[in-house]
Amino acid sequence: MKDIVKILPNYKKFNSYIEDVKNGVTPIMLSGLTDSGKVHFAYSSFFYSEKPICIITYNELQAKKIIKDLQFFTQEINYFPKREIVAYDYLAESKDNLYTRISTLNNIYKNEAKIVVTTIEAVMQKIASKETLYKNILHFKVGEIVNLDEIKSKLIALGYERTEMADTKSGFSIRGGIVDIAISEKRGVRIELWGDEIDSIRYFDTMSQRSNDKIDEITIYPAYEFALEKDIEEIIEKIEEKDKSEDDIEQIREGNYLSKIDKYFDSFYEKQESILDYLNSDYIVFLDEISKIKARCENVLKDTENLIKSIIEKKKRVPEALKNLSNYLEFLDKIRTKQTIYLEKQDIGFVDKQSMHAKRNGYSFSYREVNFFRSSMDLLFKEVQEAAGNKSIIILCGNKENVGKVQTLLEEKVPIIKKYLNSIENKIIISEGELSTGFECYDFNLLVISISEIFNTPQKRKRVASEFKQGETVIFSELKPGDYIVHKTNGIGEFVGVSTIKTGDVIKDYIKLKYKDDDVLYIPTNSLDNIRKYIGTGDTKPKINRLRK
Repeated sequence: MKDIVKILPNYKKFNSYIEDVKNGVTPIMLSGLTDSGKVHFAYSSFFYSEKPICIITYNELQAKKIIKDLQFFTQEINYFPKREIVAYDYLAESKDNLYTRISTLNNIYKNEAKIVVTTIEAVMQKIASKETLYKNILHFKVGEIVNLDEIKSKLIALGYERTEMADTKSGFSIRGGIVDIAISEKRGVRIELWGDEIDSIRYFDTMSQRSNDKIDEITIYPAYEFALEKDIEEIIEKIEEKDKSEDDIEQIREGNYLSKIDKYFDSFYEKQESILDYLNSDYIVFLDEISKIKARCENVLKDTENLIKSIIEKKKRVPEALKNLSNYLEFLDKIRTKQTIYLEKQDIGFVDKQSMHAKRNGYSFSYREVNFFRSSMDLLFKEVQEAAGNKSIIILCGNKENVGKVQTLLEEKVPIIKKYLNSIENKIIISEGELSTGFECYDFNLLVISISEIFNTPQKRKRVASEFKQGETVIFSELKPGDYIVHKTNGIGEFVGVSTIKTGDVIKDYIKLKYKDDDVLYIPTNSLDNIRKYIGTGDTKPKINRLRK
């Protein structure tokens, strides 16, 4: 990593660019980059300007590709994915997604998120204001006097769920004078009280429940992003002004409001912001392919408009969160308050006034993508032979074992390489790590080759039932007893109904599927990604089966 980044200050063009970045020049356009070249530049900007960065790209696939390349440089990456807005009752979002989002928001709030990656769709979605989300954060310090009832109510407001034992993320328990809070999957905080005074604070293992490291103080941040802006009765009053759904209101009053927030988003949150509002003024915002960002923004709004029409046709209430998406002009207004840098492959035309100003402050570079495969080893040897002594060459081999293989192979096929291995000038470095693609930058006389895939054994993909691919997303309100459901690992079963099961103080909904020999499977609503509605042909009934016991 260091060599790819540390070579840049040797070149006047980069120094001129980084000086503009340090001085807050905005907007700036960088053109002529490859995909991995964009990441190279974004990270180098972070490294030399010492400013935090946020990269906004046009879809989740590209975001994950950017993250994978960034991991070559650092593991300190914060991803902020889009949230699946609930269009129908019972359609639940994966908790992993919510945990990823709140982890990023918390790190931004703590000024610990130095690199953030997100998508335009996530930026378009409204979230609770920073003021609302962090008004109930708890700070504990040894020797302080605390109120146990206040701790309990604030933990619930922060999204923690009271359980008998804090052994899962976002759970908490109170046993006598001991408060346990699970702040991650494996780690919790144990606060021991002597009367109403904090006697000790320790971390503990959520699996073994054994406490270990002793600390003097700790701050507890939200477990999810749905902290309440105001008292629940005030929210209900707002809802009743627009809607008379007694069933919804009763569930909200009983505390089962999470699935209702999207439907009544404006009543829950009068103050609404986006992820951009959470970023302080120090952040540099990188825009990955502005024309694609604009097109994606417009397509999301069109898709949302069609979804809203479909919901109205089914005589359902349109979730307010769907109506609140920002458009492209609103997005431009937000980024005008930030230092903005455009990352482009081509020297593009003007997409808007912002990009026109960016081009005036622009820098054009000459990158090319470099790829080698198992069938092109001779080309690899030729490339290294021609570049040796003329350019800095960095060969990324994935792991340490591959480094030895590559060095031995190159020394055999390209003898001149010995002369330049790790030399001071025009050096050749064979290193661990990988990028999605290699690149050559003519401006910096730099050739980066990523060949880890050449030595890796291809992994066989697990077969997935074809019916699962062909199925439709499950919508509870449209399911009828007798419908067939495809479960990703259990095969095809018959939908019996939705069962509500109470475990202690926790009430959850489960889909009930019947398999052969009256075998029954209960599927929690937080694992909907694993099921689809079966699409058959004609009147032929599918064979009920289990793929795996």
